[in-house]
Amino acid sequence: MTIARRELLGSALATAGALLGRRAFGQMPTTATRVIGGGGGGAGVAAEEPAAETTRISGPEANRVARWLAGLDPLPTADAPGEWKAYAAQQDTAWRSTAARVRALRAWSGSELLPLLPPGLPLLYPFSGPDALHAIALFADRPKLVLVGLEPVRPLPDPARVPDGYFDQLGSSLADLHRLAFFRTRIMATDFEDDGVAGALAATIARLGGVVTLIETGVSPGRVRLTWTTPSDPPTHAPRQLDYASVDLSNLGLLQRHRFFADLAAGGPFVTLLKSASFLLGEPRFTQTTQWLLEQSAVLVQDDSGVPFHQLEHGWALRFFGRYVPPGHPFADRGQPALAAAFARRTPSPLPFSFGYHTTADHSHLLVASKEH
Repeated sequence: MTIARRELLGSALATAGALLGRRAFGQMPTTATRVIGGGGGGAGVAAEEPAAETTRISGPEANRVARWLAGLDPLPTADAPGEWKAYAAQQDTAWRSTAARVRALRAWSGSELLPLLPPGLPLLYPFSGPDALHAIALFADRPKLVLVGLEPVRPLPDPARVPDGYFDQLGSSLADLHRLAFFRTRIMATDFEDDGVAGALAATIARLGGVVTLIETGVSPGRVRLTWTTPSDPPTHAPRQLDYASVDLSNLGLLQRHRFFADLAAGGPFVTLLKSASFLLGEPRFTQTTQWLLEQSAVLVQDDSGVPFHQLEHGWALRFFGRYVPPGHPFADRGQPALAAAFARRTPSPLPFSFGYHTTADHSHLLVASKEH
């Protein structure tokens, strides 16, 4: 993510708290029932919709909808076939261009990252936006993923009445993830404002090989839950779960969501990913979030835009990957001499992909900080 939206992202964890702590790892409340989508046989799917505007699509229909949103398979009863076909071709090209990166992320994680992580702990990814790609590709063994961003949640479109331009906008919204490997916050502020993030999250899981079994969205507060399996899972393997919450993590935002951290802590401790986080955790406006992450994270996986390095020099076991290059515009004043010196004193392990705001592997770095007991 980038600057402007991350400044608001503070409030994103508050809603996430109510959702992601006791409730996010439990069940979203639902009451009334309605039919959503057409499905392969045209029968539709029962979706529950409570006062909080929750919509639920489950079973085989959830996977059909996810693959339609991903541009993989058409829905027989869906509207806008011409626009969808153009979007599908665009996404095929984009994912072909990203395939080598995804393979590199998965291979490196399997050999270098996952052996460093305590088993079973959920992943927390603050300031994520709808970046399910890196959460899933880097943390293939995590049963639960919690993403928090400023970007809103809107209902998915009715396949029989798709708004004009929906797939054009979805493709445009996902472009930076493939081109830059991160979302630009100011661009996201407009890209996801009308349609929200649920479509992008479901599409990404489907494109990464997931068989989606649940798509659940709630508008007030903004939240998404997705569950999925993969074809290689054994029959008894429980589905993986991703929860997204639209919340503001600034000190001011947390005043409006004062239960968030308490509720979220009920699901911890966490492995925390901080990537392209606009250096917000070094600002006075985000002290509560920084302190909470230091207390509730068993492991931090981050670039230099995460928790400031000087706060990790004591009490954390550190592993260095790649090459530290100070940030450029618009973060040129956020260089960290102590981090540069720490890299210079060591021989970091290679990092075979770009990470954070640098778009080439030879300018990228990653730090794994494990809390010492």
